[in-house]
Amino acid sequence: MSETATTPRTPNFPQRADVLDRRSGTNFTLAQIGQSADLMRYGVRHPALGRSVPGKVFLKEVLDLSAMEISYGLIPAQGSIPFYHKHRQNEEVYLILSGEGQFQVDGVMLDIKEGTAIRVAPDGVRSLRNTSAMPMFYIVIQAKAGTLEQWTGTDGVGVPGEVNWPETAIQGCATD
Repeated sequence: MSETATTPRTPNFPQRADVLDRRSGTNFTLAQIGQSADLMRYGVRHPALGRSVPGKVFLKEVLDLSAMEISYGLIPAQGSIPFYHKHRQNEEVYLILSGEGQFQVDGVMLDIKEGTAIRVAPDGVRSLRNTSAMPMFYIVIQAKAGTLEQWTGTDGVGVPGEVNWPETAIQGCATD
């Protein structure tokens, strides 16, 4: 299996920080963006606000994604996303990994906490806020609505052979 180290890079979507490490091979791309507490080093410049919003990193270009966008987000204690937004074509799924707060879709307030998953259609006007004393860590996955034709149950294919774990991992890719 071929593996190459590549120079950390910042995606075209303007962000403040490079990823810590990036590796790719024939059938994979790996990026180390850091621990969740370190996400505030990333930021996205929001055109309507005219300033950077910290705590968000998009992975489309970092991982060379071709069918979806994934982003990590971190909202400080008592913080919020300072704008509403919707999409032209993409639905989004928000996965709340820590913290608790409220999610708003079309004016409907929904309580959210660790373990919450919420899907929002493209036209849903949305925002979220952290109402807890700890940071809220979340992942957003977006893909073009109505395009999923196969999923694990119909697309996954077993591969014969016993799983073998080599003694060492590719250097530079392990987390602390």
